Amino acid sequence: MSPLTEALNRIETWFVKNQPEFALGLQPGLTREQIDALLVNFPFRLPEELYEFYGWHNGCTSFGYIIPYYDNFFFLEEVLRDYQYWLSWDWWNPHWLPILDGNGDYRYAVVVGEEAAPVWYIDPEGCTKEIRWDSLTDLMLATAECYDTSAYYLNEEGYLEEDRQKIAEIQRKHNYRVTQQINPDESYNSYPPTAASQVNLSDPNALEQLTQALQASPLSPDATTLQAMAAKTLDNLANLGLFQEIGAQPLISSLQNIIYDGAGHALAAQKLGELGDRRAVEPLLQALKDRSSEVRAKAIEALVKLGANQAVDPLIACLQDSDFFVRVKAAWGLAELGDVKAIEPLIEALRQENQSTACSAIATALGKFADPRAIAPLIEVLRSNGQNLTNAFSFHRVRVSLVNALSLIEDSKTTNALVEVLRDRQSLLQAQGSSWQELIQVTQLCVKTLLKRQHSELMEILTQLLQDSERDIRSHTLLALAYISDAQIVDLLILGLADDDVLLRQAAIQSLGERRDLRAVEPLIRLLKDVNADVRLEVIQALENLNDLRVVDALIGMLNDDNPNVRSGTALALGNLGNSRAVEPLNQCLEDESSIVRKMVQEALNKLS
Repeated sequence: MSPLTEALNRIETWFVKNQPEFALGLQPGLTREQIDALLVNFPFRLPEELYEFYGWHNGCTSFGYIIPYYDNFFFLEEVLRDYQYWLSWDWWNPHWLPILDGNGDYRYAVVVGEEAAPVWYIDPEGCTKEIRWDSLTDLMLATAECYDTSAYYLNEEGYLEEDRQKIAEIQRKHNYRVTQQINPDESYNSYPPTAASQVNLSDPNALEQLTQALQASPLSPDATTLQAMAAKTLDNLANLGLFQEIGAQPLISSLQNIIYDGAGHALAAQKLGELGDRRAVEPLLQALKDRSSEVRAKAIEALVKLGANQAVDPLIACLQDSDFFVRVKAAWGLAELGDVKAIEPLIEALRQENQSTACSAIATALGKFADPRAIAPLIEVLRSNGQNLTNAFSFHRVRVSLVNALSLIEDSKTTNALVEVLRDRQSLLQAQGSSWQELIQVTQLCVKTLLKRQHSELMEILTQLLQDSERDIRSHTLLALAYISDAQIVDLLILGLADDDVLLRQAAIQSLGERRDLRAVEPLIRLLKDVNADVRLEVIQALENLNDLRVVDALIGMLNDDNPNVRSGTALALGNLGNSRAVEPLNQCLEDESSIVRKMVQEALNKLS
């Protein structure tokens, strides 16, 4: 056994013992013939180490790390497919073949087609391209030792942690090429000191000091220079006629905050709220008129923290502030203070608001009041689909707040509006990218509310959505239902087991396993015959959670599955279930051709003994 294979075997053993669910995602290795077949059109020969590496496992489908914090162990097919894409980068060396990737940001690549095969660390954003290891063997020997010696270890929550000192010692031992040492404890404060930053809240004179700090001048010459630069930039924007351009306001507000608050008045307002002394109310009310919107926003937060009911009228006035962030804080503050005199001004503000974040905040505030007067305006904005917003593309976020507000006001009109939203196929079909998650939230809110209100047509509506001809409609509905704990949802999820789409079947299986409802046992057992190995593995993991006598017999039969990952998952589940009937069938699998299966079986037998 070569040092590389021995190291990979140690890494695999650690995962089987400590993170078996992750180990189930390690895909079967490739034979030399399979690798050569994939390389027919590849311009370079692979070093022997890569034959060993991909003979061990051909990628991983589980979420986690082979090496912290590289969360993507590439399939060889995937690497070869993306090779041309990497070559399109001007600075990319054609001899680099990536094998591990961290969140798409950085990667380890092995040199191919040359005598030596060092491992490069490549971070495009950090402009770093350097050899970190002389060989893949060195990298994996260091990794195996880090696992064996608990330099990599699991914390109480089961997440992988690092002992940096141990790791550094091990890496040096295995020829790690360190070009720069960074002290993680070093901190950098980009903000210049201000009068407020120097006030200790435990000081008896803190109130007086902070009140004075609300009017203080900058302490640092850097702050004064920055103010001058911001003022010049604002002048340039004005001269170019850009003040009225869509999207200019946040930049203008930021520049104004630099100009008007180089002395840290916003921090002074924040600290006055933290101080908790009601004598701070009056200076904070005055701060609502400050030229810096950041100061105004912090003053609102502080007044709410102090429970200053005399701030209601000033906060109502702030609903018309030029900076949308102040309007957001004003709506939040009025809801927190809870004075009903704010309802009508909030309704009027909702009708006038043209900025999505502020519109969401106002809707949320009205929902907190739960006053029937808000129903019609909320529905009106909901049906507008953001026509009044300057950033209508963000309406999907506003939609969540509007639906949430309607769900908090129990009335036949809000019930009908929620049913209307639930039936809105067009919005689901038009959903793209970032709006998808918000639409799932909207469906969850509608379903939870209609369940609570015992709406007679709800189950029929959901059944129709789960049987819709459009895959996106079914997916959206199923994912929304997966996070709703009501027992009535189980039958709908069982319906999802028959979906033609593999990923949707898996989503339904996972949700049923998490619910531990015995109604799902027989439907799940029937799905053990699914043609897709990933689906069968998902079923096994779900059945383990159900812990029913029928489950053990069904799982014993799966020890003969033709897929090694399914056999591994079965062994893991039988060991966790703890039923002695599994001992003999497991003993018969100790000579399985797959090393992962053999290790999983041995771990299961250890538990059962």
